[in-house]
Amino acid sequence: MGMIVLGTSIWMAADAAHLDYDKRDVRGLAGMGPIGWLFAGLLLWIVAFPLYLIKRGELKAAGERRRQLLAAGAHALPPATPPGLYGAPYGAAHAPTGSPYGQGPFSPAPPRGSATVDEAVEQIKKLDELRTAGILTDAEFQHKKTEILART
Repeated sequence: MGMIVLGTSIWMAADAAHLDYDKRDVRGLAGMGPIGWLFAGLLLWIVAFPLYLIKRGELKAAGERRRQLLAAGAHALPPATPPGLYGAPYGAAHAPTGSPYGQGPFSPAPPRGSATVDEAVEQIKKLDELRTAGILTDAEFQHKKTEILART
C-alpha cells in the first residue's frame, strides 16, 4: 500500500507540474502547486488523490487559459486575486523574480508614449476577446481599458 501512496503522490506532483497552471487561478482546496499535491498525497492520500482526480479538469483548464494568454502576446498575466488580499500590496519592491507583479518574464511592458487611437481600439478588442473567453474578469478588463485609454 505504501508503494501505491508514494507512486500516486509522485504522479500527482508530476502531472500538476506538467499542466502548468498557476495555483492562484484555482479556487478552494485544490489551489496548490505540485509540491502541495505531493505532500497532500503523502500525508492524507485517501482525501488528496480523489480530490486531484476530480479537480484535474479544472487544473487543466487553468493551465490552458494561461497558455492562451501567453500566446495572445500578453506582457503580464492577470492575477487571479487582487494584490494585497493576503497581506501587503504587491509592487516591484515586494515581488519575487518571475512574478506577474514585479520584474521578470511576465512583468508588464513599460508604458510607451501616446498610442494612436487605432492601436488603442485593437488592444481593447483583444482584451474584450480575453474577457469573453473567461480569461479576464470584468474588473481586470475595465482596469486595462482605462490604462489604454489614458495612454491615447
